[in-house]
Amino acid sequence: MYSETFETEINKLKADKISGSEEIVRKAIQIIKKEIDNDPTRYGKIIDLVEMLRAVIIIKKEMSALRNVLIYFIDFFQKGVAVEDLAERVIGKMDDQRNNVNDKLLPIISKCKNIMTFSRSSTIMYSLRKLSEQVGKDKLPDLTVFESRPALEGKKLALEATEMGYKVNYLVDAAMSMAIITLKPDLVLIGADTIFPNGNVVNKIGCQALALFAYQNKIPFYVVSSSLKLLLKAIPFSIQSYSSSDIWSKDKPEGVKIYNPYFEIIPKKLIRGYVTEFGFSENIPDVRIELEKEYIHEMYD
Repeated sequence: MYSETFETEINKLKADKISGSEEIVRKAIQIIKKEIDNDPTRYGKIIDLVEMLRAVIIIKKEMSALRNVLIYFIDFFQKGVAVEDLAERVIGKMDDQRNNVNDKLLPIISKCKNIMTFSRSSTIMYSLRKLSEQVGKDKLPDLTVFESRPALEGKKLALEATEMGYKVNYLVDAAMSMAIITLKPDLVLIGADTIFPNGNVVNKIGCQALALFAYQNKIPFYVVSSSLKLLLKAIPFSIQSYSSSDIWSKDKPEGVKIYNPYFEIIPKKLIRGYVTEFGFSENIPDVRIELEKEYIHEMYD
């Protein structure tokens, strides 16, 4: 059984509404590492390790990355990696994936003059930072960013981007249609919390509307993500409503019922393509094939 300290830290992480899904995963891994380091003998058996990792999955049920990280831990454990080294090996795998995604995304965004995004994808932010380190401010694309209510992830993105040297257009979420029509971005990019085998994507509420406006105006809409977010098998998914206090915390009339969904599904038909560590693909099944090849290669090597 995991410790009370571990449970306390996991509960704190559940309340994080600003970090991107990969950042959530990385924070969760550090909590796991600390728990193992405190008493490695407690996790000498795979059943004990799985019990702890299952507690991590439910932090954000909409994030498949948490589920896949469990698989990474078990995979390395079964290959004989010492339990004390599991977290570092998983982080190393994630770093390789992120760097490879960046290598594929940089040539795409470096050609753009105006990029539009929603919420705050840490994967996209990583590439924006890398681009800002390689070219002068005058060659950076403008960014169009929306508030991303209720947690205002877009505001954090705007602050970070301006520090990197980007010029940012910042709008309320309801201005999406007008922004697409008037600003005419070269490209719309979002991250992903989950990618289903059929290509549908779960991400922050508001992304579906942005995808629809981009589709109507023939603006390329790409999903940027490592295969960490890809489900190889479909699982049941339901939209959950988060705390109503995020939207209306004081003086709310009894007759007002609050719905606060943080995530929604973006249909495959609205997505022009996916940028993963395997490159650009119009169809996510292509990525699944590459991922399966990778695992087969590991098995036979």
